[in-house]
Amino acid sequence: MLQHIAPHKKMRHQLERLRLDMDKGAIQSLVKGYSIETTVREAERIEKFTNIVPSRTRIYIVHVPGASLAGTVALAARLRKEGLEPVPHIVARHVDTFATLDDFLSRLQFDAGVTQILAVAGDTAPPVGEIESSLQVLESGILEKHGIKNIGVAGHAEGHPTVPDAALRDALRRKNEYARKTGAEVYILTQFIFAAKPVIEWEGSHGEDIGGLPITVGLPGLASVRTLLKYAGDCGIGNSIQALSKRAASLTRLLTVSTPDDIIVDLARYRTSNVKTRITGVHFFPFGGFSRTADWANSIVAGNFEVTTDGGLKITSAVNP
Repeated sequence: MLQHIAPHKKMRHQLERLRLDMDKGAIQSLVKGYSIETTVREAERIEKFTNIVPSRTRIYIVHVPGASLAGTVALAARLRKEGLEPVPHIVARHVDTFATLDDFLSRLQFDAGVTQILAVAGDTAPPVGEIESSLQVLESGILEKHGIKNIGVAGHAEGHPTVPDAALRDALRRKNEYARKTGAEVYILTQFIFAAKPVIEWEGSHGEDIGGLPITVGLPGLASVRTLLKYAGDCGIGNSIQALSKRAASLTRLLTVSTPDDIIVDLARYRTSNVKTRITGVHFFPFGGFSRTADWANSIVAGNFEVTTDGGLKITSAVNP
């Protein structure tokens, strides 16, 4: 009997290896072309971005409260000069007037050749001026005036702490209508998550509202669990925080660097089995440092990793861009 069992074990092992190899290709496809973000202050500590990320990588420029618009313009120009694609945040509630926004977009276009932006409302309450929402920005016609045709908008897979779901659904429908009317390439960038399930379920339950908009899934970069829990609390992340909390059973675990392995594996498998999904790629929020997350993502894209049997990813060697 033992002679009959061994071949079956070998076959199961071969099938498992085949499945993991298929997962590897799907994971590379998902992460390839990833985007990542930085701030004006963090950029001051980076000598040259192309020493860290490949050329033409989309670098989002976060507009934190109090940051100057001039600083964003200067950083966008620097990124363009380095051969990267700057994607500034347009945070509606941080801009006082449409005249200010008009001037800001003019300088982004003239100094940095910006053609892509991320338009979000922001959580500043009350807004600093007359603009309260990203929809106001879109529907004003100001983006078309400045030739901005590639536009990211916010997606809240786990809801929003202060905005009702009905309002979020209506906003998605209006953003679809804007894309149809203007021909703009509008896509959704989700808030960062700690598990794939909320995004997958959100796509299913909000399909009519999402419409034809592609979805880029926001992922936390490499950081300690303690750091991620802090950002999750600040940003009002929903139920997926439970997945992260399970890793924080002790102080030692709190200090352990967390990687988004299981989220990426689950998203890649979902895309393989659901060819009609709108999920097209991932964006990294590098809470634990820009270089640390970019180095890890570069290794994934290059295929320098193994998929483990427990759904994790094991980096086999580092990659230079």
